[in-house]
Amino acid sequence: MATKERKREIVTELQEFFNDGKVVIVTDLTGLTVSEMTAFRSTLRQDNARMKVAKNTLVKRVVDGTEYKELNTLAKGPSAFVVGYDDPAQPAKTVVDVLKKMKKGSIRGAVLEGKALNAEQVKNLAQLPTKEELLSSIMGGLDSGARGIAGLLEAVIRDIALLAEEVAKKNEASSS
Repeated sequence: MATKERKREIVTELQEFFNDGKVVIVTDLTGLTVSEMTAFRSTLRQDNARMKVAKNTLVKRVVDGTEYKELNTLAKGPSAFVVGYDDPAQPAKTVVDVLKKMKKGSIRGAVLEGKALNAEQVKNLAQLPTKEELLSSIMGGLDSGARGIAGLLEAVIRDIALLAEEVAKKNEASSS
């Protein structure tokens, strides 16, 4: 049994863990081995996300009065909490993919911008393009727009050059 001092330390760690998070995904990882959990954590770190397994009562104490207070309804039974610090879609993709691949564990839900999401909504969040994909798409659109403008300007200049050439030929023909 953890002492009061150790519980205070854990609460402080959890506060730091949830601080600056964009999304918190609650999972039940029952059945995963230690090596599978380690691999899962490693994959999450690549997505600027972290995972912690903690007592629900301590998590509830930490999230009361915060934007994550909806975790109180999701934190029942053995719970692992995945916090994404950058792009909310990427950790959701990783959690969905890893659990599907391992055929173990389940998603209970998530909290995004203070709103609770059910497991189906988390899977839908995982379908969204990542921040990098969206930026790439925007840049591609901007690039194609710039190319279109350049082509349009090139056509106008070419037409002006042809018109000037025709006028010069006409003036040359009329002066001869």
